[in-house]
Order: sequence, then C-alpha cells, then structure tokens
Amino acid sequence: MTKFFKLFLLLTFTTITFSACTEDPEDSTGNIYGVVFDKITNDPLDGVMVRLIPTGESTNTYADGSFEFLDLQPGDYTLQFSKNGYAQTSHTVEIVAGGNSGASIYMEKANQVAEIVINPSSLNFGTSQTQLNITITNNGNATAEWSLDLGDNDSWLKASQLGGSIQAGRTQSVTFSVDRNFIATTTSVVINLHAFGNSYPISVSCAPSNATSSMLIDPTTVNFGTDLTSQTITIRNIGKKSLSWSTTGIIDNAITVTPDKGTVAPGGNSVVILSLDRSLISDSYISTIVFTDGVSEETVIVSANNSGGNIPGGDDNPSGSLVVTNGLTAYYKFNDSFDDLNGIYDGFGINDPTFVSGVSGQAVQFSKVKESADQIPYALINSKAFSISFWAKDLADGLIFYSKCSDNHNRFVLSMDAGYLRFICSQYDNEYQYNSESLRFTHPKINDSNWHHFVITSDYNSTTYYSWNSVLYIDGKRASTITEKLSSNAGESNYPNEFVIGGSCNNYNYTLTCSNFSMDNLRIYDTRVLTPQEIKEIYNAQQ
Repeated sequence: MTKFFKLFLLLTFTTITFSACTEDPEDSTGNIYGVVFDKITNDPLDGVMVRLIPTGESTNTYADGSFEFLDLQPGDYTLQFSKNGYAQTSHTVEIVAGGNSGASIYMEKANQVAEIVINPSSLNFGTSQTQLNITITNNGNATAEWSLDLGDNDSWLKASQLGGSIQAGRTQSVTFSVDRNFIATTTSVVINLHAFGNSYPISVSCAPSNATSSMLIDPTTVNFGTDLTSQTITIRNIGKKSLSWSTTGIIDNAITVTPDKGTVAPGGNSVVILSLDRSLISDSYISTIVFTDGVSEETVIVSANNSGGNIPGGDDNPSGSLVVTNGLTAYYKFNDSFDDLNGIYDGFGINDPTFVSGVSGQAVQFSKVKESADQIPYALINSKAFSISFWAKDLADGLIFYSKCSDNHNRFVLSMDAGYLRFICSQYDNEYQYNSESLRFTHPKINDSNWHHFVITSDYNSTTYYSWNSVLYIDGKRASTITEKLSSNAGESNYPNEFVIGGSCNNYNYTLTCSNFSMDNLRIYDTRVLTPQEIKEIYNAQQ
C-alpha cells in the first residue's frame, strides 16, 4: 500500500473503533500525512525535504510524493518544503489528540538564474608558462551547462575540458595549456565560455620563448592626490613591429581604464585615461593595474587621498561642465534618481532597479530575474532624425531599451542577440523580422564587465525609398551601419508615448527580457544626428 493511498483512506473514511467492556486509554498524539505535487503538471514530487517546525524533524518525500510525521503532541506545526529547482514553501497544520491531519502541497519551479564568474578573465602565458588555470563559479540558483569555444586556436591552445555542468554555488577549475611550436609571433586572442545563454570572454596571450617585450609605460606610479578624478599614462612601442596591449588585472571598481586594450604602431605611443570614482575609496587609497603585451607584464601603482573630491560634471567642478548641449532633449545621470536633469521628462523605477557605481557618479543596474525597468512616460523620440547616447557595462543577450507607441506597438527596440547589438525602428520589423541578419550591427564583442560608450544615430530617408539608416558608435568610434528598408511609409507616423529601459517587451511572436546590465549618462537628442566630432567629445568627457 503506497503512502498516497494511506492518506486517501485516512482522509476519506472515518476511523472505526472497537470498544470492549473494559476502558481503553485515550490516544494523546496525532499524525500528519501529506503529498507534494508539481503545481503545473500535478505530478507527485519525490525527494522533497520536509522539515517540521518547531520539533526540527525532517524527512524526504517518497516516489509517490508522500510523507508522514507520526506520534506528534497536539498543537500547531509548520511544514517547510524545499527541493532544488523549486521555490521553497510552507504550510501550517493543527494536530489534535487521536487525529490525523492531511496536507496536499503544490510547489512552483523557481526562476532559474546562473550567474557565472570567471577568475581570472585573462591569461598571459608570456615566454615561459605552459599551463594556467581559471575557476568558473556559479553564483546563481540553478545548475548551469557551460562550453568553451576555442575558435581556430585549438592547434596551439588546449583546455582540460571543453564543457561541463556547475551546480549553484559550486566552482570548477579548467587548465589551459599552450604549444609554442604552433605560434611564430606573439599571439593574443579572445575565446568565449558560453553558459545559460550568455557569453563570457577570456583573453589569452602567448609569446614564443625567444620573444622580447617592446612595451614601455610612463609613468608606472600615478597619484590622484586629494581632488583629481582623471589621470593619463602613455604606452610606448620601442620595437619594430606593431604592439598589441591589454589590461589583465584591475582589482577593484574604483578605477576605470579607457581604452583597456589597443594596438601601437612601431615607434608610436597610445594615451590611456585612468578615471577614479572617489565615492568608492576610503581616505587613503592604493591599487594596481596590470598591463601586458603578451610577452611581459607592467604594473602601474595608483594612489589617492580622499577628501570628498568632485565628480566630473558635478556642480562643484567647472572643468566637467556639460558638453554637446545643442538639441539635447533629456539627460539622465541616475544619481539616486530616474529623473531628467532638465526636470521635464522624469521617470521611475519598476521592480527594484538599483543604483551602483557608474562612469561619473552613480549608474542604474537592472535585474534579469526581477525584469526591473526604468519607465519614462514621455515621448522622447518625436522626429525622424535622432541620436541616443549612453554608457553601459555587463551587456548580455536580451533587451536594453524600447519605445511603446500610442497604437500599443513597439518601435526603436535596442537589444543584444548572440553578443551583437540589434536596433529595429519599425513596427513591422519588430514583430516579424527580428531575426533578420540585416538588422544586426557588426562590431567587436563588448559584453564584458567594462564600461563602454554607445551612440546610435538614426535618420529616416523617404526621398528614394522608405528606410531607417542607423549608425552605431562604440567608445567614440564608428562601428557599424544598419539600413532598415520598409515596404511603405504606412503606420510609421505613430511615434512613442513612453520610453522604457530594461524590463521586457512583447512582440508578435517573441518576448525580450533584459539582462543584468548597468547604464549611465543616457542622452536623447530628438531633433538631430550627432556628428562624429560631437560623439568623440561626449566620450572624452565621460558624459
């Protein structure tokens, strides 16, 4: 007889007692019998841990989902249910002397999130190392299947395993090895680890055993003093071949390096900006930044004394005054607020977006699990020529922002798909042509943990054919162009009545949900297309 059938008998039929001519002692305890089901499928769940409060007793459900607690003293009890992949739940029962209490419990599956952290995210084998390790940590609440994509580099670069499974809260180690017989010059590549629908870049560099470094950094010590927020260093190439360099170690979020990698011609140099967020440092601050050219590493020591210095662009800092204001419709700095700095187009947070450290003060961070959003209930785009500028980090596949129109359709949807930005202006293409390759920008992968500056300029052309021409700029440089051709001009005159960052948007046959990304310094130019010089000015000002 199964436990489930036992519960059925106990709850359906009355207890039959047999009396004798002698007095029987009265039963002073009671029992709990229950069954646990999946809320959607109604299938019984085995292996559910059931804990009884306040006694602390626990048991696991059987294959038919049943469980029991026997010989309990009268009173109120709480049952707590937990199973991997399901949301925890509880149920209260009352025990009476000589009675049996039944419970039918329905558990819901938990929102599954696998938050992957790779440490370190860059490997420099130099001229002598043959093996280096990374650790993959799953900080989410669900098991993550992962795989490594070595690309065309598997002749000289190997990994101890190319895939696996990591449970929530667990860590795995992967060993990389190199064979220098297959490389003739210093080689730097980016490989990707794929997990839970996201890609995580890993920078790998290796040099032949006889290679020599041609990188010089000046200075190697940088002091921000008591009020500076920006300093520069120079990377020089003293060799006769092009020098490729990158940063391999920034130990905290207070320092931002712009750019964080690059190429220097023979005999040339590259200027790198170091930015310090003073809100994230103590009174006495010291840190290090490691640069590599694939052969050797150079360490820059950074120090500061915090006296509550100014933030670029703040009211106390004249040198940080706002740049490129011509045609600026709305500007959001996200310093504890979703409001436009002009006080016109104010917004509000939905589902708990949080404020974090940003490019020039604070930024807003969105949660994929909560589908958090910043909703701006105004038509920020009302013309057919506009520009959108913002800073972002940790971009992953999913929604970034969109505009909803008075006809309840979506326009101007920016998302990331397979690591590339996709920008769609029209209602028709948003609903039916989202997967079209022609609507996806081509650019270097930017889904990393560094802040990047993005500008999209768009202009509607109706002279020869109906089309949206959109240009993408990344970190001050033109990256890609999309021409979205339309069959007609019908319906495209319905412009937005609200602008939403993050969250989710529903289209005809698909839904986009935001990733766990951060945004800072959002600018909307509703009436004009920014020039390349203006975009460079905004980027250099970090606004």
